[in-house]
Amino acid sequence: MTSHTRVDLRIDLADSPDYGKAGTIAATLHLPDHLDRAPVLVCMPGAGYNRRYFDLEEPGYSEAEYHVARGTIVVAIDHLGVGDSTVPPPEQTRIPDVAAANCAAVAQILAKLADGGFTGGRVVSPAAVIGAGQSMGGFILVSMQAQQRPFDGLVVLGASMVCTQIPAPRTGQALRASGYADPLQHGARMFVETDWRFAFHWEDVPEHLVALDIASKPPQNGSVAPWGSATVPNVTELLLPGFIAREAAIIDVPVLVAIGERDVCQDPLRELAAFQSARDLALFVAPRMAHMHNFGGTRRQLWHRTHSFVTQVAASARA
Repeated sequence: MTSHTRVDLRIDLADSPDYGKAGTIAATLHLPDHLDRAPVLVCMPGAGYNRRYFDLEEPGYSEAEYHVARGTIVVAIDHLGVGDSTVPPPEQTRIPDVAAANCAAVAQILAKLADGGFTGGRVVSPAAVIGAGQSMGGFILVSMQAQQRPFDGLVVLGASMVCTQIPAPRTGQALRASGYADPLQHGARMFVETDWRFAFHWEDVPEHLVALDIASKPPQNGSVAPWGSATVPNVTELLLPGFIAREAAIIDVPVLVAIGERDVCQDPLRELAAFQSARDLALFVAPRMAHMHNFGGTRRQLWHRTHSFVTQVAASARA
């Protein structure tokens, strides 16, 4: 059986020559036994969540554990303004700012892996580096790739490049910020009106997990689950139609768009069309899954599809 080693990291952004701002990024490195040419999967959470979303303590709910068991190195990151990372003023945590900080952190982590700094001297030369971002993390992922191209492939999880719409129990009542004179003001109201239980969790998710997760929505109410974050970056704009469309349109690496059957995205084909420069583009819709994928009863189907994509990108990179 493959062992799973966790290494908590604090990345000093001031040490990044291309970033030049003070602050730290918290990350957890998940290592398998065999590191030679192992692919690296960099995972980034959504708004109100921290890096532990990818390593839930409930038995059978750790995505990081799933990938490590299949030989992939997983790096889970707390964005700038999230969890254990530095929380700057809101004007310094818009999506381009957070993306730049993440790029600096990822570059440092990969450099340290390359010289054995985190692995007891074992040098890691990854077959490929793939980025995965869930919800808000998907917007940040796309912004990172448009800025600095740190990844060989992208897994965009439950993040709409068209226009975020929050599902509602009644047909035709999904919430979106488009079509209003002040879409940002309406977007803020959406957070009050959202049925978080319905939008985030399919009916088969264990009640104790749902209750703990929903208790911290919105995250500012003071109750935070172990996988939650009491702070979020300044990302209200991600509710605007086509907010990240320009960045998505220039992505030219392989992209896997993965969503739940009940998610915050538009028509899946419209979501694919946003990545107009991608020459290798795939879609996966997980059945019986709502927006918070890693809690869903069908989560392993999504993890398997992600693993297949990682394997494919790594094989292409070797070739």
